[in-house]
Amino acid sequence: MGLKEDLMAHLEKETAQFTFENPSEKLTANVISSVFQVKRNTVSHYLNQLFDENLIIKINTRPVYFLNRQIFEQKYYSVPTTLFNSFQELQDLQPSKQESKDIFDQLIGSDGSLKKAVSQIKASIFYPGGLPIILCGPTGVGKSFTAELIYKYSREKGILPEKAPFISFNCAQYANNPELLSSNLFGYVKGAFTGANTTKDGMIAAADGGILFLDEVHRLNPEGQEKLFTLMDQGVYRRMGESEENHKVNIRFIFATTEKLEENFLQTFLRRIPIRVTMPSLDERGEKEKKQFIYLFLINEAKKLHTPIRITNRALDTLTLHNYTGNMGDLKNTIKYIVASSFVKNRDENEVRITLQDLPENILENTVRFTETKLKNASDIVIDENSTLEQLYEVSVSHLQQIKTSYEKILNLYQEMETKKFSREYFQQNFINEVNVILDSLIFHTRKQANVMLELMTANVQETIDYLEKNYSVKFNGNSIYAIAHFLYYKGNTALRWTKRQESLIEKLAQYIGQFYKPEQKLVDQFKSILESKLDVKLDPIDEIMLAVYFRGLKIDEGMGQIKAIILAHGYATASSIANVANRLLGKNFFESFDMPIDISVEDIAAKVLNYVENNDVSRGLVILVDMGSLTDIDELFKKHINGPVAIINNVSTQMALYLGSMLDKELFLEEMIEKLEKANKMDYKIIYPRKEKEKVIITSCQTGMGTAIQIQKLLHDSIPEDLGIKVLAHDFNRLKELGTSETIFQVYDVLAIVGTADPGIKQVPYLSLEDIITGTGEEKMRKIFVPIVSEERFAEINKNIIWNCSLERVIDSITILDSEKILSQVEEFVNRLEIRLKRRISNAKKISLYVHVSCLVERLIRQSPIEVYANLEEFEQCQKEMINTIKESFSVIEKLYNVKINTAEIGYIYDYINETA
Repeated sequence: MGLKEDLMAHLEKETAQFTFENPSEKLTANVISSVFQVKRNTVSHYLNQLFDENLIIKINTRPVYFLNRQIFEQKYYSVPTTLFNSFQELQDLQPSKQESKDIFDQLIGSDGSLKKAVSQIKASIFYPGGLPIILCGPTGVGKSFTAELIYKYSREKGILPEKAPFISFNCAQYANNPELLSSNLFGYVKGAFTGANTTKDGMIAAADGGILFLDEVHRLNPEGQEKLFTLMDQGVYRRMGESEENHKVNIRFIFATTEKLEENFLQTFLRRIPIRVTMPSLDERGEKEKKQFIYLFLINEAKKLHTPIRITNRALDTLTLHNYTGNMGDLKNTIKYIVASSFVKNRDENEVRITLQDLPENILENTVRFTETKLKNASDIVIDENSTLEQLYEVSVSHLQQIKTSYEKILNLYQEMETKKFSREYFQQNFINEVNVILDSLIFHTRKQANVMLELMTANVQETIDYLEKNYSVKFNGNSIYAIAHFLYYKGNTALRWTKRQESLIEKLAQYIGQFYKPEQKLVDQFKSILESKLDVKLDPIDEIMLAVYFRGLKIDEGMGQIKAIILAHGYATASSIANVANRLLGKNFFESFDMPIDISVEDIAAKVLNYVENNDVSRGLVILVDMGSLTDIDELFKKHINGPVAIINNVSTQMALYLGSMLDKELFLEEMIEKLEKANKMDYKIIYPRKEKEKVIITSCQTGMGTAIQIQKLLHDSIPEDLGIKVLAHDFNRLKELGTSETIFQVYDVLAIVGTADPGIKQVPYLSLEDIITGTGEEKMRKIFVPIVSEERFAEINKNIIWNCSLERVIDSITILDSEKILSQVEEFVNRLEIRLKRRISNAKKISLYVHVSCLVERLIRQSPIEVYANLEEFEQCQKEMINTIKESFSVIEKLYNVKINTAEIGYIYDYINETA
């Protein structure tokens, strides 16, 4: 046995005796070297090898401790990673310190496609008194099951008493009989209608103290919806036939529908349901979750039959690939049919065997194009009544662990770079190396086991890469397509779990990538957008970081953000020949070419150019090289559609193309380029700029994000008559502040004013604060904005609408789900406390801003979607500790009432408001 094995045996023995209270130094490299009488460096070398193999746990304290992972997990608990900065960090993973088993873990996808849905549901449950929920999604996605889990979770957490009722009521049964609906829901008194011989309570009374689940609620007609208003608003109702007495009940509402909300419900009804949870269809949930449902239904069948079920990989992948229109219910019935059929065929065997031939014809027909995949070496999967989803998905989990381990190494690399241990170049090279190692490993593992879903993933990645190559002048190598496809296949939609330290590092690393990898980040954004629409693949921030750096390693950023160039010429292969020679000699694909018949019309040529413009980013400019003077006028047919300068140059030649190509990636402005080209070549040219009559626009913005900006937009839109042709558009505050009138919106529109919660500081454009509108002090500013383009009468109409729509209470009602009276009283208390602690008055105008801002903030906290990014957050935390504590202490009155917690980033924005008043 060698030293490495001896070290492993030593760690097994010592880990068996390990305690958190008194960790033995026999687990440190220094003492271990003494025990074995070898150099410390030699021990460290072998220990780090074992660590890289995920066989031991490393505690990065001084001195560093090492634990045998297998023995530790047997003695204590499983760990998702092997590197920890302290024993406390390792201890934090103890089951006693984790949340107890969550009922929502029973939902397949609770950590994936339904993660946001579960978060929304919990927010509604813990909100004082509860918030009504509506579950939206097609038939068979699990809405009723989810409603029952909400009920169980509410009881488990003590929100509802143990014996609280759960009443389920299907509205479809009474869709066309409002009176019958009312009698069943509300109950009735004796004599209320013919046949009402006794007084009887309805479903509402039965649900008192618990949950009322109204399924297929879209089947309620408007009158039926309206009958619920008083009950939802005030918690009181009357039975049919009662005219005076109100009955008080305490009910939490859950609604479910398969239909689009805006088309099937009264707006007044929807406004009373702030939590809207979308349940995705089975196909939208990704391959991993779909396969888990197949496993679950097969496990259930194995339990019923008390017989193992063997399914081939080909059959499993074909089942996974099929589109089940009835979702989980459809899949469940399909599995029952397949198992029953196979059971009859194999009744003399000791197991049920499912092969491709056992699948229904409609499933085989839809997957015929994948049947040539060679899966001879793939092993079958055996499922018995003791199988678990975790066991059946073990292979994918092991690959996820590989991916996570690599990510952890990358985060540690970044942390070391931050502490100036090495350069950005060293970090990049090691990052790229680590990414290549994990991707190579994933590819190698599956070479012997072809997979239909992997094949489908590869095909879609190929299509996405083709699009990027065509539209961004980039080139990927073939192996990179397979590498990315394998990564996405194994990663799936699974959200990896991180410690708070790791989450902070990921956030910082994302900002770093955004700053130093801008071209690659742009590619990743496009890649993500296209692929998510094709396969519903969800990329986490760390995945996007990995892809951006991987793209940098492929050296594919050439051509992005450049001025584009196309060649138009008559005759067979004239333009393409010039473009081909120039591209080959220059070593890059600078030129796109269009060969045109002699008799082609100018309109058809313009259509080709327009198609190119619509599918490529030409915002920096486009150069069109043409062979005839008549083509120099084609701009008349497309100039209204361009968003950047276009130069049209006559007498194209190979020499001209070569000279132009040599300048295309030198970051020159188009005008500079054409000036140099004219000196070197005899040519006629003209430059045209975007020219169209600009629409008039008012911009709304908010320094804390787009949510409030969009709500302000709606208020103003409702206040300005449509016939005036003035648009109201919400826009990002930070982009306005950074770019000013260089931002694209100013090139496209005639911006009349900016309305918002903070001034972005654009001198050329009037700014009108929301507090000026609410307090009525902004009338003169509004007059200066509107009167040059509308009459005094129309301005009076606009002003009247704004006064009506923009009272403080109405603004709060419009932009939040909260009771305006209640939240405003709490915000007033918060501001009073602030003034006392700060020992200074806050101006009335700024109080108005704070009322609006804090109301929106509280809603964000209730919805569990707080702002988490604030400029120079670390510096703020270090330099403003006293102010942070002051704001937090003052805000505690709101925290207690609404059962929320404010984070430091949100405190930062409150500080900004206060600081402006100083």
